[in-house]
Amino acid sequence: MFSQNFFRSLLYQTQESYHPRRLHKFDLYYAMGVTTLFLLVGGYAAIHHEMWRDEIQAWLLARDSASIFELFANMKYEGHPAFWHLCLMPLSRITASPVIMQVFHLLIAATTVFLFTYYAPFNRLHKFLFAFGYFALYEYAIVARNYALGVLLITIFCVLYRERYKRFVWIGIVLILMAHTSVHALIVTIAIGFALICEYLYFYCCKEDALTENRRQIWIGFALIGFGIVTAVLQLKPPADYGFAVGWHFKFEIQRVFNFIKIITQAMLPSPRAAMGFWGSHQLNSYPLFQLIRLPLCYLIVFWCVLRFLKRPTALLTYLIATVGLLAFFYVKHGGGIRHHGFLFTTFVMTSWIYYDCPEIKLPFNRISELAQRLFSPVFIAILVVHLLGGITAIRMDIEHIFSNGKRTAEYIKAQGRQDMLMVGHGDPQVSTVVGYLEKDQIYYPRGSRFGSFVRWDKARTGSVSNRDVVKEAKMLSTQNSQDVLIIMSGALNVSQIEEYQLTLLEKFTGSTVSDEGFYLYLMEAP
Repeated sequence: MFSQNFFRSLLYQTQESYHPRRLHKFDLYYAMGVTTLFLLVGGYAAIHHEMWRDEIQAWLLARDSASIFELFANMKYEGHPAFWHLCLMPLSRITASPVIMQVFHLLIAATTVFLFTYYAPFNRLHKFLFAFGYFALYEYAIVARNYALGVLLITIFCVLYRERYKRFVWIGIVLILMAHTSVHALIVTIAIGFALICEYLYFYCCKEDALTENRRQIWIGFALIGFGIVTAVLQLKPPADYGFAVGWHFKFEIQRVFNFIKIITQAMLPSPRAAMGFWGSHQLNSYPLFQLIRLPLCYLIVFWCVLRFLKRPTALLTYLIATVGLLAFFYVKHGGGIRHHGFLFTTFVMTSWIYYDCPEIKLPFNRISELAQRLFSPVFIAILVVHLLGGITAIRMDIEHIFSNGKRTAEYIKAQGRQDMLMVGHGDPQVSTVVGYLEKDQIYYPRGSRFGSFVRWDKARTGSVSNRDVVKEAKMLSTQNSQDVLIIMSGALNVSQIEEYQLTLLEKFTGSTVSDEGFYLYLMEAP
């Protein structure tokens, strides 16, 4: 009898019992304990994680931009606002090693976990499962990208939301920063801003109550939100010579629509395969039954969320605008990967958090909404268990397998004392990973015909460059400078090219989670 009551209370425990107004000392100890364990697990995993090109690209941009103005100019080609890179700039002045970025990123993730486990209105089982789930433990903790900063700011917004009209300027500041972390966080910011202004105009604006004295601060907060959205959008406007993902897909194709709706299950139920190529994979998709029910399951998840939020219009508007906005962006611009799709899950968690502090309206079918809400705890636990298994699998696979060969290649070059050589790299996105780990100022990239460290995604590098062209340009540089040249290739040269130019294959590094980040090192001796 005791065990039945215990598990029933665990599954159906209402969030109000863990609401911030009832925080106790144990809640602080619990949050600190979970965060400490998270740092231990995450730190061990980060040590074994070899960063790939997208992680290193941000580091090189911050490191090799001489000023903030130059950084903003370089960021025009990135498709993201610059807040993450601005945070990295002072770190890059401390050391040229990108490892400091990993430490900083893990601390951001740990801060998110602490705030979530201390303030979120969920029970302790929910909090533990979330902290060690796929996105919190791996995607937004170990893989050092700008997305974790957006998730942290979403969490801070949720903490402030309960007393939003007393701290609306702070809400505005948080949303400005959030909008400048990524295009996906910008979409969530737009959803929040629209829902908040609708809430204020409908429920509070014309009422003579305590909000009257804060009206000026509230409108300042809305102005800040608008400013953040506009400036982030302006940053995302590409320059005339932009050369990456330039197309838009506005043509309506029903099968394409269905395919992108299915992303919801990938975000809500991340299940990487237990193999080297785990990243971005979805084990559940390998089961025919899941493939059969995948689309109806997406509809069911959205319908259930709509029923839950019906009597809380702020939560409903935020959820629908953010979810539809993200899916629309994936459809028309860039389908993205699991790291981008995770914002669909983050939106679900965020709206479930603020739900209890949203103003309520009475509906003739309130009981249906209440029933959907009563199912939240067991359904959330089931979802988070999948996340926990996904997080454990991802951490284990990242430790067991090499994520990218960029670090190994750089270590080999340093061990051979060749780090100061004249270098030629092809293809440039992959080779930039080696450059970051070498802590080297620049190498020559045949695509674009220029020296550099980070990749500039402009039209100059969109032309085709063959392996023979690469070797020819290396030969020219070797002759001009009377120096040996180290050629770093992301693919192997053929035997005839090696013999014709009298190259020496020094070493090759192949086999990694990011499959195209294998490298071949060739030495071209000066004539």
